[in-house]
Amino acid sequence: MNTKRLIYLTLIVATLSIGVIIGTIVSGGVKATSEQKPAILAIPDPVSMSNSFSQIAEQLEPAVVNIHVVITPQEPVAPQARRPGQGGGGGGRRPGGGNGGTPIPGEPPADPNSPLGQLYGRLFGDAPLQEPEPMEATGTGFIVDKAGFILTNHHVVENATKITVKLADKSEFTARLIGSDSYTDLAVIKIDAGKDLQVGKFGNSDAVKTGDWVLAVGSPFGFDHTVTSGIISAKGRSADELSGGGQNSRGNQFQSFLQTDAAINPGNSGGPLVNMVGEVIGINTAIVSETNSFAGLGFALPSNIAIKVYNQLAQSGKVTRGSIGITYDDKPELLRAFGVNEGVIVKDVLVGKPAAQAGLHDGDIITFIDGQKITNGPMLLDIIASSPVERSVQVKILRSGKEQTIPVMIGDRERVIYDLNVESRTAPADVTVPANPPDRVLGISVQTAPQKVVKQFGLSGVAIGSIQKGSVAAEVFDGSVTADAPYIIDSIVVDGRVTEVRVPADYDRAVAGLKRGAKFAFGVHVPERDLRTLRFLNKYDHTFVPLTMP
Repeated sequence: MNTKRLIYLTLIVATLSIGVIIGTIVSGGVKATSEQKPAILAIPDPVSMSNSFSQIAEQLEPAVVNIHVVITPQEPVAPQARRPGQGGGGGGRRPGGGNGGTPIPGEPPADPNSPLGQLYGRLFGDAPLQEPEPMEATGTGFIVDKAGFILTNHHVVENATKITVKLADKSEFTARLIGSDSYTDLAVIKIDAGKDLQVGKFGNSDAVKTGDWVLAVGSPFGFDHTVTSGIISAKGRSADELSGGGQNSRGNQFQSFLQTDAAINPGNSGGPLVNMVGEVIGINTAIVSETNSFAGLGFALPSNIAIKVYNQLAQSGKVTRGSIGITYDDKPELLRAFGVNEGVIVKDVLVGKPAAQAGLHDGDIITFIDGQKITNGPMLLDIIASSPVERSVQVKILRSGKEQTIPVMIGDRERVIYDLNVESRTAPADVTVPANPPDRVLGISVQTAPQKVVKQFGLSGVAIGSIQKGSVAAEVFDGSVTADAPYIIDSIVVDGRVTEVRVPADYDRAVAGLKRGAKFAFGVHVPERDLRTLRFLNKYDHTFVPLTMP
């Protein structure tokens, strides 16, 4: 029994000893661990994951410049009431002092020329005129010639009284304007840096495809040499698509934009849009946004257009474009009425201008120029506008289904299109001629054109006397038929054959011969009217109106 107790005690002592030993070891390990010092972290060697963007940005950086302009209005202005201490907003063009504000109740009206302002002036005396505050603006440009020629946007330097260019190395130079073209929104300025400058290399914008990666470089909100990336999201966007059209589109036809989702903001204007080999394929020009900040839609003028404009601006300070003196249309439905699928239809020929002198007519279809096929209006415009003035081009046309080639001399567009100072001639009194009853199919009544309109504007044809509501004609004519300036129908086109309409009987015969479903077009002289007041602007435009016989 004693032996068993001794064995139990021995086992207990051994177990306790082992426990003490293990505890000591663990405790010592924990203490040792708590006393270890943290390891020193090291910055790893740089590893380039995707260096295409950074290489392009680094390569292009010396060629991109920041442009700061000052615009000083020339005429003194009347003072405007402002709230003391109220500051103005930033971005874009702004008063140099940075103060803005709104009129204070009881103070003079902000506009002294308004009716209220004029009344205030008569009652309390006019305040003395003040010197106008200078306006400031920022933009971007890039060097295209090592001698210091810089390409930017026209709207960046428009009306600038001082232009300052800051290079990538922060050096600044005063620039002078070499030339500017509002039609394409491009301008060329020059600095004298006293050394050769690094230039941006142009690429061919015709090679650009939707989905290509691009970088935009510029000075958004004054943050110069900012680089953003994106893709080409569309090509061939017209200025009318950006602006919604309108009357003031005189130069819009010379603008065709690359669309990108690379971020473009105020201050980016005039900066380069580059492809993945570092070539400039566009000049950042515009955005579409409800907030005046980037909303995913940026637009750049293609480099191929910019190169042509730059060459003329740098050499002569202006851009001279060719014209033959026509208006045209290339709508598919109108082409079908003429019995063709492609080409450009001559809508109107300006009297006394190159096309008229050469013998082109309304309704001719232009198919080739100097052997180059013409498939649409922009192609026609580009070829003619790019042709040297006083050079003859061979214009192939379709007239009543027959081909012929006519030599036409290229004229200066400014003189051909916009110097139309045609003197109005005294017209005899009108003789009232009753209108024919409306035809039951189209819903148009026609009558002899008023002699005053015929003589004053040199037109021929029949006047639209009335248009029935709900008729086929009412869908294409706006219904504003007036005696002083009516629509004048001068021809009907069916399957490419042009039938002249001189008197109401010509109209009746032509319409009677049309079968159901026939595609045809009226040649129409349209009175030009003010969009707001509908007042007649004393001018007619000729066009073709496509219709389908019901």
